[in-house]
Amino acid sequence: MIGEFLINEGLADKEIIEKALAVQKKSGGRLGDILQATGGIRALDYYRALSSYYGLEFIDLTKDPPEEDLVLDKDKEVYAAELILPVTAARGVVTVVTADPCERVFQLIRSRWGQDARVAVTSKFDIFWTLQRVFDVKYTDEIISELYERSPEKSALKTFTWPQMVTASFLVLSFIVILYIHHPTGMVLFNSFLTVSISVVLVYKFILSGIGLGIPSRAHEAPVEIDEKTLPVYTILVPMFMEKKVTVEHLVDSILRLDYPAHKLDVKLVLEGDDDKTIEIVKGMKLPLNFEIFRVPPGEPRTKPKACNYALKFAKGEFITIYDAEDRPDPGQLKTAIQAFREDGGIACVQSALNYYNSRDNWLTRMFTIEYTNWFDLMLPALSKLKHPIPLGGTSNHFRTAFLKQMVAWDPFNVTEDADLGIRMSRLGYVSKVISSTTYEEANCRTISWIKQRTRWLKGYMQTYLVHMRSPAKLYRELGAGGFLSFQLFIGGTVLSNLANIILYVIFFIWLLAGADTIDYLFPSPTCELALINFVVGNAALILMNILSIYRRRMYGLIPYALTAPLYWLLGGIASYRALHQLFFRPSYWDKTEHGISKVLTKEGKVATAGSRPEQS
Repeated sequence: MIGEFLINEGLADKEIIEKALAVQKKSGGRLGDILQATGGIRALDYYRALSSYYGLEFIDLTKDPPEEDLVLDKDKEVYAAELILPVTAARGVVTVVTADPCERVFQLIRSRWGQDARVAVTSKFDIFWTLQRVFDVKYTDEIISELYERSPEKSALKTFTWPQMVTASFLVLSFIVILYIHHPTGMVLFNSFLTVSISVVLVYKFILSGIGLGIPSRAHEAPVEIDEKTLPVYTILVPMFMEKKVTVEHLVDSILRLDYPAHKLDVKLVLEGDDDKTIEIVKGMKLPLNFEIFRVPPGEPRTKPKACNYALKFAKGEFITIYDAEDRPDPGQLKTAIQAFREDGGIACVQSALNYYNSRDNWLTRMFTIEYTNWFDLMLPALSKLKHPIPLGGTSNHFRTAFLKQMVAWDPFNVTEDADLGIRMSRLGYVSKVISSTTYEEANCRTISWIKQRTRWLKGYMQTYLVHMRSPAKLYRELGAGGFLSFQLFIGGTVLSNLANIILYVIFFIWLLAGADTIDYLFPSPTCELALINFVVGNAALILMNILSIYRRRMYGLIPYALTAPLYWLLGGIASYRALHQLFFRPSYWDKTEHGISKVLTKEGKVATAGSRPEQS
């Protein structure tokens, strides 16, 4: 009936309505949502038509804003969830606007504002715009402080606690005293600790890679088939800051290629309020009406988790995921994620594999691709199988929206908010699962930019380790023996091995060039032999695991480059000391990664990939 009304009003022709009805028959959903998502009607025309159809007044909130004393802070979540808003009151009668006029909403309005409440129609944009204008300060305070106020021990707002500072000071002073009394003993103790610790971390990662190899790969299976009528609304958050036009265009193209009904996608482009460049780029594009722009109030900390927390308050989907601006997810990824949630109701998060579409740009991107393939194809699936804590990737992790809101979502002060969230979920007894669907990203192809990005990641791992080790006994009780050990070796071990890299390189080359006698008093047997095993056998084993992981993904052209991994790990060592410096002086500073610079991005704005095998493109 609404379709006939739109035709009679001259707002849509018969052919457009018939196409929309065909989509509705296949995928379900509302005709108006389908028309807006597919460009069959302008949003303003649609909402004005709805008001006429129901015989209600249309109110443009950008011209006639509501009386702010009616818009209550305690009800702001209801306003966003139900798309309703009280706007005026006269003689005891409240006028309430809605962007979803239907009998259920009419009853809700009458139950909250009385049977005499007057109903009018407005657009969804008007409601969200008004909520942001009225509650910007409140929203900002909440997203910054909510986690700290609820669970201060799980927030990275404060980098170090007093017990941690006392413990660290005691260890450092003890080491200095030992060095002063007898420096060979101090160096032997230090080197022994370092060597044994790194050996254990290497063995653990080797075991994880072996377990990962034993998990059947489903990367090349047929896409998941699901009755589209049963698919829920899915929210996609895309935080962006200082992006190039080509990056935004590729992002939009990737989302449009998702195998998911467009009218069931709730896409939030999350922009910093003072990022005029990106805002103008997005406003200049003819985006489908299921794409919405949200401007995060500028201010510190200027981080991705803060932006995501802001947009989460307006999420309409039953499920939610995050994509970065340069992401190219598998078209069937959302359906694969939903299938995983439906197969196991106890899953809290589904993590997709990440990889790179520009692996052949240069040596650095090849090495980055090898690292990611081992990390997401072997190590994380192994952690998932063992039901140990999974440090989530920064993108393409999927959640139930209600659960994420209950969790207080992301820590705005942690620069690897994803890894932290994965550990917090595990501490509460929830399980994450890694699925074979892959999202391709743009690998950092410039050395300085790569070091900045890796600095942020390692600093975030340092933050995550410090936060969750504030009470080791409690962490042990919550994670169990296996989970606690995994946390020490995977999170703490990643930080330690990167910090130790340069030290071990220096010692190795002194030994190589000056002879074993030069450092014998620092590395007495068997410490020296163990250090050599670390450097030679450990590196060889990890290189072998890297080769097996890229072989399984059929990236055969990368195999020779895997042999140069020690040089790549040396770059990680440099970044780790930069991260350590920032941890003390700029803990929540976000080193922005530059996107849109890959040679793979052609002048036509197309990504030259070949499905899941970018090395063969």
